[in-house]
Amino acid sequence: MLDRLIDALVQSENEAADDLLLQALRLGVPGEQNVALDALLKRKTSHGLKGVIADYDALTEPLQERIIHQIKQFHQALGECGRSSEVRLRLAAMKLIAVGRQGKLAYVLSENLHDSDEIFSKAACEAIVALARWVATESRRLQRQDKETGRQGDKETEDQPPTNTDDSISLSPGLLVSLSDAGEQDDGQLRIYEELVTQRPEIESAVARAINLHRGRHSQDLLRAALLLADWAGSKTLAILQTARHGGQSAMLRRLQQPPASEHVEAFLLAGARGSLRAHFASVFSRIDEAPVLDAMLRRTYWLKDQQLQTSMHQVNRGMWWDLGELARDLERRNAVEGSLIGQWLAVSGIHDVEQDERLALLLDHASKAAEAAPQASLAARLRLLRIAMQRKRGASVRLIRTMLSDPDERIVRMAAREIVRRRPADFENLLLKLMAGAPASVRAVIGRAIGQAGFENYWQRFDKLDKATRQQAGKAMLKLLPDAQQRLQRRALSGPPEQRVKAMQIAQELGIAEGLQHILGQLCADPSARVRSKATSVLGQIPGASTGPLIDRLMNDADARVRANAIEVLENRPDQQVVQTLAERALAANGRERGNAIKALCRMKVGTASKQLLTMLRDERPEHRISALWVLRQIGWWQLINEVGQLAKADGNMRVRRYALGVLKAVAELVREQKNAAG
Repeated sequence: MLDRLIDALVQSENEAADDLLLQALRLGVPGEQNVALDALLKRKTSHGLKGVIADYDALTEPLQERIIHQIKQFHQALGECGRSSEVRLRLAAMKLIAVGRQGKLAYVLSENLHDSDEIFSKAACEAIVALARWVATESRRLQRQDKETGRQGDKETEDQPPTNTDDSISLSPGLLVSLSDAGEQDDGQLRIYEELVTQRPEIESAVARAINLHRGRHSQDLLRAALLLADWAGSKTLAILQTARHGGQSAMLRRLQQPPASEHVEAFLLAGARGSLRAHFASVFSRIDEAPVLDAMLRRTYWLKDQQLQTSMHQVNRGMWWDLGELARDLERRNAVEGSLIGQWLAVSGIHDVEQDERLALLLDHASKAAEAAPQASLAARLRLLRIAMQRKRGASVRLIRTMLSDPDERIVRMAAREIVRRRPADFENLLLKLMAGAPASVRAVIGRAIGQAGFENYWQRFDKLDKATRQQAGKAMLKLLPDAQQRLQRRALSGPPEQRVKAMQIAQELGIAEGLQHILGQLCADPSARVRSKATSVLGQIPGASTGPLIDRLMNDADARVRANAIEVLENRPDQQVVQTLAERALAANGRERGNAIKALCRMKVGTASKQLLTMLRDERPEHRISALWVLRQIGWWQLINEVGQLAKADGNMRVRRYALGVLKAVAELVREQKNAAG
């Protein structure tokens, strides 16, 4: 009978059913209250849910827990109650938003914060602060549990080892994965983590917006809430420090220039690390004299296990650090991770970069020595020190980063190389070029992309100024260090002025990589520039196994005599039948150089008609042909025609021919004299 009555009330569309269930919720015994609450949640009417919100404080603790557990069903009702004209209902809604940790409804609190009625603005401020305190407390608790258990996520970036190395971030990036893999015992932690991920951005935005717009008596409470949430580098409230004309910037700066409360230590350290308050760090630290604050701050450092707060204070006071000897003795009793944590204090202490580097190098050496005993801890420590050096402003010392270039772990070397490229210190090209010789492939790729253009340009500009042996040696070194040098030469050979393309082919020829450009040389043989065609023909002919078809085509059809002459010189070393026939035709060419090259090639191939053609060319009526014939005679050493040379030297009508013939005779005389001296 009772069940049918409850079903009838649930299905009823009359508000009287809500009133009856709410009356049972207020006055019934625990069993009846549970039944009434279930019925109200099933009805999901605005009137019924508003009544539950209004009576929340008067309900028993088990019922309140049930309401909190199903708080998402009340979202619309909470929004309406937050704007209600009824004081009791409005205050209850704001309280339930805070207790239920509903950051999605933070806009309701923001609206009430700016209400002219002090009752509503105070309640809204208390709710916002409660949400901020919940976020900060749960974030620290999850982070602390994550460190204690040592669980880390698998979804790290490629340059991160499996460990949490950034103590300024409240939630470990891999905590969600580690909790999901840990089993049922961590279901509560996983739920809290998911709530924080969902709610925290809304709460941070609400606090940042409230402190920017609110000018009432609750400003200090909002400031404390903002500092609570400024516990990681991506916090929206921490970003206020660098946001121009933000209403809360001045108040936050003034507060962080004073000794912090124990719950604001993270904000104090992050403000110092980000540089905006670094100048105040040492002086503020020296004024901290409350044991809870010191304890909270030192728990963020490597002094966690020492419990010697006064000694620690003395060592850090005014940013003056102990000497290297005392630091080395202190490191002897610490593991790699604890030793690397000292670097975080060094980064915000305000001492000079050079002094920091001396101490960071000592910390790095300490972490490296632990690599055999604890490889993962050593890797995490070295990575933390590298990141400390990477967070410095551009222009700071890169001594530690240079040292990291010789780290045994490839990921750290790659990160250090990227940072060197980003900062571009003096002589960084030579530093990275030296590293490429024995670096892993991934590191060489990083360096090649960064300085490949600079290294190639340097060789390209100096090529013409170096002797052949030196530029060949330098070119081979460039090819070894810059794997894409051949592709760069290809691009230079296909574009730009003719001088650049000829130079690219000459470099490829001298470095012995012309075979890789064979398909490009075939294209260049048809280039509009005669110089480019000539050089391409010459280089292509020296490639072993290259087809003679394009060369014969150039020889027969090219409009430039120089190109045809170069093609003949190349074909000289390929004595097949087709080449001989083509050369025989070219031996009657109208151009002297082309004709001379053809006859020389036929003589080298020992073609019987070559001597007759050479004699005919020596007797040609054109002076340039006779000079070319003398050149051929001197090249092949065919001295049976020496009498013809003598006649040209004595009686030729052209002065240039007589001089050239006389030079040939002198060369023959010197050759005969050398042979006699060698025989005698």
